[in-house]
Amino acid sequence: KARAFTGALGLPEAKSPIVPIVLGGAERTLQASRLLEDEGFLVIAIRPPTVPDGTARLRVTFSAAHEDEDIERLAAIIGTRIIDEGG
Repeated sequence: KARAFTGALGLPEAKSPIVPIVLGGAERTLQASRLLEDEGFLVIAIRPPTVPDGTARLRVTFSAAHEDEDIERLAAIIGTRIIDEGG
């Protein structure tokens, strides 16, 4: 499931069910997490002091219970509304 997600976004192949997406700023990462929650996805924002300044990230975690269609939709939202809009 994680490999399908990283493949859809053109990211390096996932090596575990946890895929970090580094966005940089804490506020941007929080906004992205809220946007995803509004879309029905629980994706946690990890920010300083847990990670170094400038490396805030989304922590996307997959399980076998996730539907392929949901993974495709999540990748589309992250790709077009978070990564592309954020620079």
